[in-house]
Amino acid sequence: MRAWASCRIIPDMRLSSAALRGPLLVLLVLPLGCVSASKSAQRKTSTPHRSSVTSPQRSPPARATPPEPRAAPPPSAKDFALEMVEAHNEARASARPTPKPPLPPLVWSDAAARQAASWAKACKFEHNPNRGDLGENLAAATPDMWGTAQVVKSWADEVSDYDHTRNTCKKGKVCGHYTQVVWRKTTGVGCATVLCKKNSPFGDAFPTWQLWVCNYTPPGNFVGQRPY
Repeated sequence: MRAWASCRIIPDMRLSSAALRGPLLVLLVLPLGCVSASKSAQRKTSTPHRSSVTSPQRSPPARATPPEPRAAPPPSAKDFALEMVEAHNEARASARPTPKPPLPPLVWSDAAARQAASWAKACKFEHNPNRGDLGENLAAATPDMWGTAQVVKSWADEVSDYDHTRNTCKKGKVCGHYTQVVWRKTTGVGCATVLCKKNSPFGDAFPTWQLWVCNYTPPGNFVGQRPY
């Protein structure tokens, strides 16, 4: 059976609109960039094509090559884990509509983190087809643009594009990252982040980029089921 996972590109907001939409086009139209198969039971899709671009109009990529930003020192492994768990649990506590009973907080999963780290070191902005029975969210950004909290917030902000009554994303929108974050039966999360110098989803102008991978156990986003 097939399952779907979620990925997200986080552009450098300091770029011009033309420079921004160019990299988005390169990345998000890839047909396999945001989907993967799993041995687990069938999970739901947020949209028919997880990798589609929502904006109907795009400008051509910018030709100029602006200076590449430098990355800030990464947090320690302990701090990174604490920040990830805290950010996820803040999002779960803020789920809308309000879950009854409240969603249980997530705990750090070393096993999920090892899987995330193993895949992240490949520096590919695509889902791990061999992740086993784990959910997965991805994010990418230019260096020194986002911290741990902002990455999780970008996923959680998809709440505005999720129709809980119909259990679907709004037309043309993505919400699968959010539903995985607030999936009631998910109890553990493990994440990794790496600074990459190859396979940049932002193109040649930004060869250095940062990748985040979060794996979830048990996985969420099952077809026909609400997150809570």
